[in-house]
Amino acid sequence: MTIAMREQEIITLAGSFFTGKRAGKEILKGIGDDCAVLRYNDKWDLLATCDTLTENTHFLKGTKPELLAHKLLAVNLSDIASMAGIPLWGILSLGAPKTASAAFLTRFMAALAREADKYKLSIVGGDTVRCDALTLTLTLIGKVERGRAVLRSGAKAGDLVLVTGSLGNTFKSGRHLSFEPRIKEARWLSEKLFPSAMMDLSDGLCEDGRRLALASKLTMAINGDAVPCAKNCGLPEAITGGEDFELLLTVPKNRFSAEIKKRFEKKFSLKLTVVGEMKKAGKHPLLIDGKENDWTGYAHF
Repeated sequence: MTIAMREQEIITLAGSFFTGKRAGKEILKGIGDDCAVLRYNDKWDLLATCDTLTENTHFLKGTKPELLAHKLLAVNLSDIASMAGIPLWGILSLGAPKTASAAFLTRFMAALAREADKYKLSIVGGDTVRCDALTLTLTLIGKVERGRAVLRSGAKAGDLVLVTGSLGNTFKSGRHLSFEPRIKEARWLSEKLFPSAMMDLSDGLCEDGRRLALASKLTMAINGDAVPCAKNCGLPEAITGGEDFELLLTVPKNRFSAEIKKRFEKKFSLKLTVVGEMKKAGKHPLLIDGKENDWTGYAHF
C-alpha cells in the first residue's frame, strides 16, 4: 500500500539528506525557512527561494496570463518579504502543454517583465520543457543586510503575535491571484520593530502558525476574536483557507505600541493586528482561545 507524505514530511526528508552537506560558513540557513540565507559579503547576505504554480492546483485552466505572471512573481516576492529582504534576480522555468499558444506565452512573458520592472529586478535565465499541464516555476534571489534576515526560529516566550491585513476569502474574492507582496511593509517593520521571527501566510494562520511555533520551540496562543477576518469570512475559513500572503511576525512587547500601529496603518493603508502571544512550549504548538483544535491549513499532499 502506498502512503502519501504530507508537505512537512517531505521537507523534513529533504533536510535529512541535504542539510549540512558541504555546508561552509557561507550557508547561514538552509532547508526549513521561507528562504535560504547565504553569506555574500561584509554588507549583504543573499536570499534564495523557489515557488511553483501548477494548473488546476494554484490556478484554473483559462486564467489570464497576466494574472499568472503577477502571482508567480508575487509568491516568490512574499518569501523575500518574510525575511525583510530586497529582490534582485529571477530564473524562470516554464513547462508548457502543446495547447499553449504563442500569443498566450508572449502575453505571459510581457506581463512578467512588467511585474519585475516594478520591483527593479531582472529575469536572468531559465528553462523550458513540454508538460501535460501548464507549470510555472520561478527562483528568486534577493539580499538583506548582513545578519538581518528574519527567520521563523527567533520567537521568544512573551512575544506578541501580529499579522498584516485581513485573512481569508482569498479564492472567492480572487485575491489569491492579485495580492501585493509585503516587501515595503516588511522592510519598515524590520527597521522599526526588529521582529524576532517572521514568515508569510501561504497555507493559513493555523498551519503556518504551527510552523513558526515549532521552529521557535514554543507554543503560539491565538485569540480568535482578534483575528482580522476578511469580508464575508468567519474565523475557521480565515485561519485555514491559505494563500493570504500576509506577514505573520512576533515582536517583543516592549517594542510594540499603539503609536507604531497607527504609523504603520497610516503609511501603508493596511491593518496591523495583535492576534496572540508566544508561550513556553506545551503539548501542542498552536492553541486557539486556549484550546487545542483539529483545524488544518492548506495541504499540498
